[in-house]
Amino acid sequence: MTRHREPEPIRPNLWADRLPSYAFLVEAAIGRNPMRYVMARWFDQEDPKRARTVLFVLKPDVLFGTYVRIAEDVVAGEVSAHTFLPTMAKPMRVADVMLFDCLPLTDVGYVDLMAWPHPLRDNENDDGTGRTYRFGGHDDLPSIVVTEQVDAGHAMVTARRVHRDGICTRTWEITEHGAAADGNLPLGIRVARPQTGHVTDFRRATAPLPVPGEVFDLEAQPMREWLVARLA
Repeated sequence: MTRHREPEPIRPNLWADRLPSYAFLVEAAIGRNPMRYVMARWFDQEDPKRARTVLFVLKPDVLFGTYVRIAEDVVAGEVSAHTFLPTMAKPMRVADVMLFDCLPLTDVGYVDLMAWPHPLRDNENDDGTGRTYRFGGHDDLPSIVVTEQVDAGHAMVTARRVHRDGICTRTWEITEHGAAADGNLPLGIRVARPQTGHVTDFRRATAPLPVPGEVFDLEAQPMREWLVARLA
């Protein structure tokens, strides 16, 4: 595989213009079960190619306390993700190949939360309006191909399809763009599993909240409490 060290010529995924760190509430439903999340992101002001992303699950109650933390460094070609469920003794590192799957018991894809594409990938196509890259396909790893559609006007990825061993397993698309006042942060996102026909619509429920960088240094529980107190 090729380790890429150059930033992509488009905005990071789920970018909120002019905000170095921010958070917002997201709502969805799986069947009759309401889902509620807090997503927060921090960009390093000394090195904007480094980012940290945190997602907390607030609802359903059975998943309360679940979270995922993702750290990315484009220049170093590194990404690490750790997830925690209430049934775990401690957070677990997510294997690279599993980053193309979902947080357990949700339709939240790890790759959809990341600011940039996975650094360990082989680019197959990038023409300015879309890009395709491959991960795996050797040893015991499945062949994973990701195809993304780029909106030149918004300078962002607006749709993504994940193929595993030639079968489309997940799709992701922006259904409604956010206003300039909200930093163009997407307002509506739809994910689907073509094999089962399952569809989930995510809706941003708040404007992006500026968050001091030091909040991202807190442990999970106090960080969640700080964010919820200001967003909920």
